[in-house]
Amino acid sequence: MVRKISIRILIILAILFVSSIAYKKLFMLNDLKEHGSLLYSLLETQNKSDILYFGESSNFWISEGDTDRRTISEMIQSGLPGHTVGTLNQSAFHAGMYLPVIQQISEDSKVKTIIVTLNMRTLDQACINFRNETALQQEKAFYMPRPPMINRLMVSLHGYENVTEEVRDKRMWYAWEHDTLRFPYEFEFKTLKDWCFAPKHIKADGTEDFPKRELADHYIKAYAFQINTATNPRIKDLDNIVKTAKEKKLKLVFNILSENMHYADSLVGKDLVFLMRQNRDLLVERYTKMGAIVVDNLETVPGYDFAEKNWTTEHYGQLGRRLIAEKVIEVLK
Repeated sequence: MVRKISIRILIILAILFVSSIAYKKLFMLNDLKEHGSLLYSLLETQNKSDILYFGESSNFWISEGDTDRRTISEMIQSGLPGHTVGTLNQSAFHAGMYLPVIQQISEDSKVKTIIVTLNMRTLDQACINFRNETALQQEKAFYMPRPPMINRLMVSLHGYENVTEEVRDKRMWYAWEHDTLRFPYEFEFKTLKDWCFAPKHIKADGTEDFPKRELADHYIKAYAFQINTATNPRIKDLDNIVKTAKEKKLKLVFNILSENMHYADSLVGKDLVFLMRQNRDLLVERYTKMGAIVVDNLETVPGYDFAEKNWTTEHYGQLGRRLIAEKVIEVLK
């Protein structure tokens, strides 16, 4: 009886082993092309590049009037002619999406340096609880450092953080209503919700300038927060990226992206700018102490070179992309 059970177990294990090899050789790359582009890009570039640039749409957004249509990573490549820069980018990605891909950089690859974009908005509640986050988590399942067939199975079984938009929305609003904003001076609003609900941009006739008020509220929702290093999931992701880079003996560069400080100041005021700089200072200090190179581009791009003026994005014209690239090049020369 025991012998029969042992034989069955061995047969099952053999089938799983053969199936895993077959999936990896025959189907994995097609799955990654369709569902896991970042890992596919890694497999394509890690044996050709000594520098990898991890980014989102800030890297490849091109303004309509740009004559220089290079991405940030292409500009970095131009400034480092002795190196080969490979690009891994995807819209709306954040540190949590980059981490499992970085964990799979092969020890036999040519990669010596990784540049990881650090978008400050990805640490806010609107991004953490973004309605599309569940779709990102599904894609992330393809990136996990597990046997590829297990990853495929986990996707099929919804073995990832499969949270509804309604739940994410409730989490976001709870934080907006309860997270207390603390300033080193008197400030009339205690929470983001209080700040957003207050009247703004009052015209001479007593009514609000609604377009300005609406945009001001978008800025408050994006930047009126203070990073809690104990609970913010992006901090955990960033910490683990530092840990992984050390384990793999990779030079790590965090590239803090520019935000439109001019609009933040003119639409909302110095109090919002204070919070943005406070969060920037925390990130620079934390990750410099942990051994990463932190390129502070928060205030690098002038307000007029942001491609979109009616929303909070990190999309820049050619000047902005060049200025950001130059500061990254400076620390790698």
